[in-house]
Amino acid sequence: MSIAEGVGIWVIVPVEGVSSALVAVSASSIEQALAASIPSLARVPQPFRILDVDGRAEAGLEPDLSADELRGLYRWMVFGRQLDERGLQLQRQGRLGVWGPMIGQEAAQVGLGQAMRAGDWIFPSYREAIVLSMHGLDLTDLFAYYRGLYWPANPRQSGVFPIQIVIGDQSLHAVGAGIGFALQKQPHVAIGAVGDGATSQGDFLEALNFAGVFNAQAVLFVQNNHWAISMPRTHQTASETLAQKGLGHGVSGVLVDGNDVLAVYAVSHWAIERARSGRGPTLVEALTYRIGAHTTADDPRRYQPPEEIETWRRQDPLPRLRRYLERRGLWNADAETEAVTDALARIDAAVADAESRPVPTLEAYIEAATRSD
Repeated sequence: MSIAEGVGIWVIVPVEGVSSALVAVSASSIEQALAASIPSLARVPQPFRILDVDGRAEAGLEPDLSADELRGLYRWMVFGRQLDERGLQLQRQGRLGVWGPMIGQEAAQVGLGQAMRAGDWIFPSYREAIVLSMHGLDLTDLFAYYRGLYWPANPRQSGVFPIQIVIGDQSLHAVGAGIGFALQKQPHVAIGAVGDGATSQGDFLEALNFAGVFNAQAVLFVQNNHWAISMPRTHQTASETLAQKGLGHGVSGVLVDGNDVLAVYAVSHWAIERARSGRGPTLVEALTYRIGAHTTADDPRRYQPPEEIETWRRQDPLPRLRRYLERRGLWNADAETEAVTDALARIDAAVADAESRPVPTLEAYIEAATRSD
């Protein structure tokens, strides 16, 4: 065969005496020649883990946390489990408009929250209630929001940006804040918390690009719970992990076991302090699973395989950490009862406070939407 130039096009015409085998050899040769010019990953990352499913720690990897801090991690996880159950109940009773369940994802949120400092900002989706509470968002304001009031909290005071409903937009907001911190030489970090579905959005990829170009003091934290509503993660992208998506943008990525709170804390602390010191942004993929529904408007029984749910239920992050604490003599049945009782008392007090707030008038909503402060 040979290639002849036509009018405005290239056409392939047969040449006598040239076999298809020779053409195949030529194609193979060009692939070999291109091998050094085609980017590739040396290996697929494995999730960083400190605790196994039975709560046994890998020697030498335990983070430098005090006994009180370790107990605090578990208490926050208990609080999150109780908050999630109460949120579902309130929505079913018509006392909340909607609720995004967090069951099974407590370790990812608590590990991140423990690593953040005062002055850092978080730009959340609608499934980060635990870390928002850890960072100082008043629980009454959170419940007021879910009751349909406009965002009542003051982000300047809490460091919590309003909950983002548009999938992935908060990635750009976080990176923009991180660029601002870097330009102004402020010792703060912006964290954009998203789900795996957000990584399929253009905003997320644009955020990665801006983060890399401008060396943003930012961390993009992905709770990969395997399902974006009814779309499994495997149908969203051909990338073997989400952590790898940062590489093409000059952003480091790390994969962590999102059901291991000690591992999530260690990775989050590393990524946040790395960004704070100007060494670059990080994309963290916390590998976890959505045990419950996407929201209370969803019926996961229509698409989630029951056996898959049960497999992940056996990796519940709460028993994993509790077994670890019990082995160290830091937890017992009385402490568990006290933690549950305290969490419910705090939650119910916030619900009562939120329900006592008057519903704003239309004029108040308009004023809040147009206010410049």
